[in-house]
Amino acid sequence: MADDPPIIRRGKGLRLSTESPEAASDAARPEDAPAVQPVEEAPATEAAPQIRRGTGFRLSTQASPEEQAALEPEEVDEVMRERDALARSGAVRWRIQTSRGPLSYLHAGSGPPLLLIHGWGASARLWAGTLADLGQQRSGYALDLPGFGQSPARPAPPTLKTLAEDVIAFADTVGLTTFELAGHSLGAAVAACVAGRYPERVSRLALVALGVRTFAPELTTLDWSRPPVDLSLGLARPFFEWWAPVNRLLMQSPPLALTLSALLLHHEPADPELWREYLADHAAVDARAYVTALTAVAAPQVREALQHIIVPTLFVAGREDRVVSLSEVMSAHQLIAHSSLTVLDQCGHLPMIERPEQLALVLRGFFR
Repeated sequence: MADDPPIIRRGKGLRLSTESPEAASDAARPEDAPAVQPVEEAPATEAAPQIRRGTGFRLSTQASPEEQAALEPEEVDEVMRERDALARSGAVRWRIQTSRGPLSYLHAGSGPPLLLIHGWGASARLWAGTLADLGQQRSGYALDLPGFGQSPARPAPPTLKTLAEDVIAFADTVGLTTFELAGHSLGAAVAACVAGRYPERVSRLALVALGVRTFAPELTTLDWSRPPVDLSLGLARPFFEWWAPVNRLLMQSPPLALTLSALLLHHEPADPELWREYLADHAAVDARAYVTALTAVAAPQVREALQHIIVPTLFVAGREDRVVSLSEVMSAHQLIAHSSLTVLDQCGHLPMIERPEQLALVLRGFFR
């Protein structure tokens, strides 16, 4: 139809709609969500764009039948899964250009701003249930870190420091002077670095599955050898991109899925669909970002950042977590004076998938 908005094809069935947020439904963009400008208009090297009300761009996962026909079957499945997940959470996916490069994120709810940062191998989709649970009391922003989900990797290898700077650049771009912050696993390490380095920006902090490991020679060695490792992984990126569809299928195959579930989960997931989404996201992570996630628990920057955090802080741990042990979480907890610790029983490394109701109850109480 002639009145339909123009459509620009994006990978994995996403389409970029140029209809203004005012023309979309209220559920598509809450009143306090920022208007964002098209990525193509501002290169990654220039200053953060001015946010213009009423000229927003919205990423939609509702690909047309013609668009879906051009996709691989597993890509169509991924598009449909995300559409259904966002419909359940009431979230809308946006993509903006920050001063450091493009970032994709989910937004839902209204109220004081709360930033949510995903963990190892995940994406913003891991927080979809939390966005729905807190939507009545918080304006939630769940980020895809660079190299994860739908945020492209940066040219330079990621570190906890640069990822923290990406979070601040995001907050600057959407106009958030102060905000509450929650992170899981790698995202918790990034959140700790943000709160430690930018104490004036963070008002409350929740750290899920974050610990410090004082003796980890294998991770320390890997961290020290990052330059040649990152160079090799960067040179191999074309191969990884070519291999991505196969890797997505392999990651969701029973042998690998069971292997990961044995490591990350204590029992059957309470949200099987979110677990499948996690496996798909895990398969698509930028290799250099994956190494950063692996070494975060032993990174000295985390211990240093924790010692400088002065805002009210909550630690959440799974008692049966095999990735970050309860003793490691307690070691991190002891570095922040007046912080609190909540332990979820019968829970491994992914409480959003295993114990979503209990986690939501804990976070609602903390961000009250």
